[in-house]
Amino acid sequence: MRAFTAVGVALLGLTTALVAAQPATAGAGPPAKVPPTGVQTCLALDAKKDDWPTPQACADSGPLRLLPKQDGMRSPSLPTYEAVSGHALTECVRDRVSGLFWEGKPDSGKQPWPVLRDGTDGTSRFDMGGYGLQNVPVPGSRGHSEAYSLRGDGRPGDAIGYVAQVNASRLCGFTDWRLPTAAELHGLIDLGKERVSDVRPGRPLAEQSLVQARWLPNTVPGVYMTSEWRDPTSVWCVNFENGAVYDCDPLMERAALPLFVRLVRGPAAPPSGRWRELPNERGVPGGAVEDRHTGLVWRRCEEPQTWNGRRCIWSAKRYDYVQALEHAAKETGWRLPTIKEIDSLAQRDPDGFALPPADFPAAGRETPQATHWSATVCGAQPATSTARASISGWVLTDDGKIYCESRIRHLGVRLVRE
Repeated sequence: MRAFTAVGVALLGLTTALVAAQPATAGAGPPAKVPPTGVQTCLALDAKKDDWPTPQACADSGPLRLLPKQDGMRSPSLPTYEAVSGHALTECVRDRVSGLFWEGKPDSGKQPWPVLRDGTDGTSRFDMGGYGLQNVPVPGSRGHSEAYSLRGDGRPGDAIGYVAQVNASRLCGFTDWRLPTAAELHGLIDLGKERVSDVRPGRPLAEQSLVQARWLPNTVPGVYMTSEWRDPTSVWCVNFENGAVYDCDPLMERAALPLFVRLVRGPAAPPSGRWRELPNERGVPGGAVEDRHTGLVWRRCEEPQTWNGRRCIWSAKRYDYVQALEHAAKETGWRLPTIKEIDSLAQRDPDGFALPPADFPAAGRETPQATHWSATVCGAQPATSTARASISGWVLTDDGKIYCESRIRHLGVRLVRE
């Protein structure tokens, strides 16, 4: 175990240095605003059933009482893109909200996983159990089925070597392509799109991925690598089949699932000078903090704490999902953040996960890490003849993961405004 740890630390040191050496985005421009989530389902209370939480379309003025300030009530609600002049979408595309340019993916001519026949009905299905010949990168190719490790040594099949290859080719005229952070990559996810229960080879892959298929063709509904390490032996990944964020094996050895890659270029979060203190709504200096990278303004303290000019006073409370939305609705000018907005605060370092990041102005005392609610509804099952409606929300966990959580859990709340 000691030897394994030493190897992991050495690997981390090498790879982190090489990832840090990726081309940096030059110049400070306008804020890289956080993309919308695409969610169009909101939480409503059914007065006829003791205000039981129930899903309802965010734009619906139906019989139930929608709680205000929810994610799907914002505009625009869908991720929006535009073509780059003179280039096909299989080369690059621009996110109109964040300003980021994303690598497009051409069809490699191969499926991302082996295709098997289902013995029950004769239809084809994918064997998504591991890395295979179909995932081996072809030199000079950017094929959608090709998968990469993150060894950091530039060998064939290494993601850092792939970054160098794409920059050498001047894809779309640029030479500053890089691996995305988890928050950047998760920004592509359309959480309002229905998740498929079984990925099949008979449909275009992008239609089965949680993305805008028109703008991001050939997107695999699989696991994509980011530039951020969770610890010496695991890297953060984004699952384009279900929208979750978690850690995975950068060498594709412990769990041999292929790791796909999509590069990005554009405004990266600055290493310093990101935060600016502002007065809060009561005029207390430093009670709010502006994120110059995204343009968002955050309450300095977790709810329902307040800033007294020196520190956060009282204790942070834990809310269930309905309580979190109701509390945010009462706070004039503030709201519960979307899952992409709360994730924009995340600092994922090999030394550990922090929210807010370590360079966020100090709150006066150590705040225990907590899983945080977002205003983004996740699972939403309407009532049936035998069961009440059920709701879950997207959360950012205390160790950096993103997934769905039951509405009855009591979690942390942090408020935001534009």
